[in-house]
Amino acid sequence: MASTNFARHGRSNKLSWRLVIIAGLSLNLAMLTAATPIRAQPLNPVSEVLAKPADGDSMPARESALKLKLAEVNERLLALAKDDSAKPAVADASEWTEYKRLLNLLANAYESHLDALNKLRASRETHLDFQQKTNAWVGFSESPPYSVEFVDDQWKQVRLKDHELESAQLELDTLQSMMETQRKSFQTSAQNLRKASELLEYAGLEQSEREGWLQELNSLRSQQDEARLAALDTAREVLTENLAYRRDERAFLQRKARVASRLSPLSQQERDQQISKLASLRQELDAEIAQTVTHLHARQQQVQQVREQLRLLRERAIEKPAGAGSPDREGAALQQVLETANIEAEAAESNLKTLRLLVQATVARRQFWELLYRIDNAGDLKTLEDISQEIQKGLQNLALWRKYLRSDLDTARSRLDAQDKRLDNWQAEYGDRPLETRKLIAYTRQETMLKRGVAEADELEARLRSLLDSLQSRSEGASFKERLRLFYSSLIELAGQLSDFELLTIEDKIVAEGREIVGKRSVTVGKVTQILTIFALGLWLISRLTEFGRSRVKHWQASRASAGLLGLRLFGLTAVVGIVVFALISVHIPLTVFTFLGGTLAIGVGFGAQNILNNFISGMILLMERSIKIGDIVEVEGVLSRVTHIGSRCCQVHRFDGIDMLIPNSSFLEKSVTNWTLSDHTLRCSVSVGTAYDSPPRQAMALVERAAAEHHQVMKNPVPEVYLQEFGADAINLRLDFWIDLHVQPNRYRVMSDVRLHIQELFAQQGIAIAFPQRDVHLDMVSPVKVELARLGSGSRQESEKNPKDT
Repeated sequence: MASTNFARHGRSNKLSWRLVIIAGLSLNLAMLTAATPIRAQPLNPVSEVLAKPADGDSMPARESALKLKLAEVNERLLALAKDDSAKPAVADASEWTEYKRLLNLLANAYESHLDALNKLRASRETHLDFQQKTNAWVGFSESPPYSVEFVDDQWKQVRLKDHELESAQLELDTLQSMMETQRKSFQTSAQNLRKASELLEYAGLEQSEREGWLQELNSLRSQQDEARLAALDTAREVLTENLAYRRDERAFLQRKARVASRLSPLSQQERDQQISKLASLRQELDAEIAQTVTHLHARQQQVQQVREQLRLLRERAIEKPAGAGSPDREGAALQQVLETANIEAEAAESNLKTLRLLVQATVARRQFWELLYRIDNAGDLKTLEDISQEIQKGLQNLALWRKYLRSDLDTARSRLDAQDKRLDNWQAEYGDRPLETRKLIAYTRQETMLKRGVAEADELEARLRSLLDSLQSRSEGASFKERLRLFYSSLIELAGQLSDFELLTIEDKIVAEGREIVGKRSVTVGKVTQILTIFALGLWLISRLTEFGRSRVKHWQASRASAGLLGLRLFGLTAVVGIVVFALISVHIPLTVFTFLGGTLAIGVGFGAQNILNNFISGMILLMERSIKIGDIVEVEGVLSRVTHIGSRCCQVHRFDGIDMLIPNSSFLEKSVTNWTLSDHTLRCSVSVGTAYDSPPRQAMALVERAAAEHHQVMKNPVPEVYLQEFGADAINLRLDFWIDLHVQPNRYRVMSDVRLHIQELFAQQGIAIAFPQRDVHLDMVSPVKVELARLGSGSRQESEKNPKDT
């Protein structure tokens, strides 16, 4: 019994703060419900009921009006008390009882409304005095620096005021919900009053007395609802004023705490002292954990022993013959012992978890002092921002911790209440009372430990929020230079986060000691950027080297130039592959990435880059076969031009009319191409000339051969040759064949023109005429031609017009 009283006493002490809060809220709600002032006058709309002047002079007027209405209602109640026979004949007993009840509620509402007005006046005066006190405060009476305990106490007061604000806001929200419900009730009663007034207006003589009574009853109902609504509105004013007062108190306490923190930064010695205290606390917790572990093991062993006893008892019950006695009572007792041992083991295990959480809390408190030291000695906003992020993460983890502890605490309290009621209403059928008392003690210890955990979580949360407040104060007082530095640091951090963003992962397989080890390598934005940078720089370097090589190759002979271009092409291809491999290795990406991307690349190459690959391979073939070389004169589809460049995709040719063309490399392999300089650079030209039949042919042939031999761009070997080609209808046709070097003169038409002009000059000097087409007409007549002149008459003219052919 003594243990039961102890448990009850401990429980009452632990729940006292909750009971006080619940009782206070209940009293406030009861007061607000009763404090419903009304008006004895006919009902006005809600907007008129709640409308109040904003100035302070309206307070006495409201009090005077309420006192008059209260006196009127009290007079009516006093009259009813003196004359109980005042009940109208048309009213039934229930309606008359309701009428008197409504009058009492109306008087109670007016009184409560007056009390609320007095509270509102007192709250405003208190708030005004506090504002004057706040404005007059210039600092603490003691000189800084202040102790760690003093600064910590200032922040504790801020956190306590936060809880008061939370409770006040909850109370205000509850009152507003009550006002909404009362407003709906008031609207309903006002509607019923209007209906009763309409019925009274159209009622006959026989029904007028009854309808008049109902109209008076509905009017009283409406007045009572109106009074409750007005009282609740005044109570809302009181709570709003109190909430504003508490907010000002909170701001003042925060101001004091910030001043104390700014004037008393945490020193290294103070930090070490707090950490030393935490180390001592950690040792105490370790001792409690060891003791709890011992207790838990003892309870678990007891559970095993009792289970073994139950098993043996069941085996004996099976072997024992029927009617030889029943072991049910012994089994029930063992079962109760087992249940008690299980509950004690569960409670010990819960206490062990809570103690380990308290150990983690000491670590968090140590981190709190480390963060506070960093905040007080931080030199830039970036450090403060990093600390703020750490605190935010800590608060998130702490919220989960508190949720877990509060859930277990509610469960433990429910079990404790149930066990307490079981002991209060003890029955002999419940079994062994001392065992049930042991359960109560186990639940009590579990509740006590969980309350320690919740209190530690609440205190830790308050400390962390105080740190956030200090950080906000430091950030608000930062200079523009510090903010600019913070912006620059944030940009760098954002770039780092973007660089570390993972795009995909690639499996990397290695064989070690005969075993295949599979790992994963991440491909991030930073690695891709680094690869692209290396690749771009490598391509730029390769392009510069190849350009330098091409400039040197241009001065080589054509046969060597093609080999040089082929070497440069192979060097560029090999260098590109090497750069890709080097870029992947430098960022630690395995080459197996091509296994992942191989299918995608194959599809892309197959559909999108097939023409490019075709031209690239064609260019490689042209360079290897040397069928087309730089400087060659080629004819493609009737266009004669000189090859100036053989690229990876196309060849650049220069036409003799000065136009440059880009011809795809594949065209040189797929179409018919005439290379005039494939084997050598000589070209045979032919010039034809006709002489008159009276000119000496051999002299003319000698002159033609002389004209070719005397031209400096006509090759001497092979020598020019002249042929008598044929005897034409008008001339003796001669043909001159001579050879030119295309390297010397690529335009053959210029040489042929010069040779023709020289032939004409030589023929003119020697009197040899160049034949031109001539025709001789011979008339073979048997008789002379008759010529007759005659005048043409009218008849003949008509005949001539009919037959013009005869004319």
